[in-house]
Amino acid sequence: MDAAVYLRQSVDKYGDELAISRQREDCLKLCEKRGWTPREYVDNDKSATKGRRPAYETMLDDIRAGHIGAVVVWDLDRLHRRPIELEHFIDLADQKNLALASVGGDADLSTDNGRLFARIKGAVARAEIERKSARQKRAARQRAEAGIWWIGPRPFGYTESGGLVAAEAAALREAYSAILANASLYSIAAHWNSVGIKTAKGNRWTGRSVKQTMLRPRHAGLRFYRDEILGKADWPAIVPEEMWRAAHDLLTDPSRRIRWSGRKHLLTGIARCGKCGAAVGTGAKARAGRVVYTCKHCHGISRLQAEVDNWVSWRVANALAQPDAWRALMSTDSEHAAEWREQEAALRSRLDVLATDFADGVLTSSQLRTATERIKRQLAKVESQLYGPDPHRYFGDVLDTDDPRVAFNKLSLDRKRELIEAMVTVTIMPIGHGGRKVFDPLMVEILPHNGVICGGP
Repeated sequence: MDAAVYLRQSVDKYGDELAISRQREDCLKLCEKRGWTPREYVDNDKSATKGRRPAYETMLDDIRAGHIGAVVVWDLDRLHRRPIELEHFIDLADQKNLALASVGGDADLSTDNGRLFARIKGAVARAEIERKSARQKRAARQRAEAGIWWIGPRPFGYTESGGLVAAEAAALREAYSAILANASLYSIAAHWNSVGIKTAKGNRWTGRSVKQTMLRPRHAGLRFYRDEILGKADWPAIVPEEMWRAAHDLLTDPSRRIRWSGRKHLLTGIARCGKCGAAVGTGAKARAGRVVYTCKHCHGISRLQAEVDNWVSWRVANALAQPDAWRALMSTDSEHAAEWREQEAALRSRLDVLATDFADGVLTSSQLRTATERIKRQLAKVESQLYGPDPHRYFGDVLDTDDPRVAFNKLSLDRKRELIEAMVTVTIMPIGHGGRKVFDPLMVEILPHNGVICGGP
């Protein structure tokens, strides 16, 4: 009879599978004694209380299919640590007349006493888990209250001893600034992946992992346990507390819209076809590997992607340098727009003054937070009048710089796409031939919103 030898180790810190090897040796001896043919199912470094156990699930599938007649484990707690799983296993064992043997003794699940024994073992295992969890949580909180550096895997941005990893700390500072300028989490993840920045465990970044990392209070030099901040820490802060709190509020705001276009090119899905009005996409790579914008609805246009992108970027960048560029981002036209814009600029200037006063020691952290929250509430009302309810229409980080053209060119792809979509309507016209050697500006119609004039012919 084929017997499933199920081997599991919750934590394999060094990846040597020593516990698995010990279990295997004893379980194979038991199979030999019973005359069973062993088939191994190994879940190494897998907890039985959380997450998936792929080998265990495969074993259950083989039992249901009738390939397995017995299960051998080193101890019953290797098989189950949760009573609900045990009950499901008992039902399956009853249906398939399954034998269950452990190195410490058999558990006949076909009898009342056998099931009682298995359930008692399961209850004891569960109680042990809960006691261990309570001890670990209390110890973790005690360490946090005492200001003891993080015990566990190295956190991103820091060394194992609590010093700064310069490259990671710099990346985090840029990320906090980008988030406060309405960049998306996914654009930060894409940028980090493109320049070879890995997580502390050496994995690629996702929008979710970036968010989880940026929410950590340790980056502001704060001691914490779970979601509770306990006070100032001795390790160095990567960003000022006020910057971290502002980013935290933004990232945890339930109204925050998750923005991820998944686009690789500037105008995909934004530009329109001048023949049928459909949104353009990209065609197959052609002409020595160059990408073309094409209409997949009517196939009436085909333009080189790089040439169109360069032209539109130049026109929009020049438009941003115009004094009234902010009008293009307005949701509605109003006679009070200029007044609201002045109020907006004044409030943002006051925020800058507050930051300077805090840096100079004029304001305390509490005073800064109170004043900042009050001004931000006023600013939100003004911006809702100017730009409507969508906060991502605000591009003050570009418009209010010394040279908006330079600021635009430094934006991430998704931020450039948002700004272009908010500011102009781009239509690729069905004239001429996409393969001509000299780019003709008449191939691309750029119509500004709210009367703002884009630079260029």
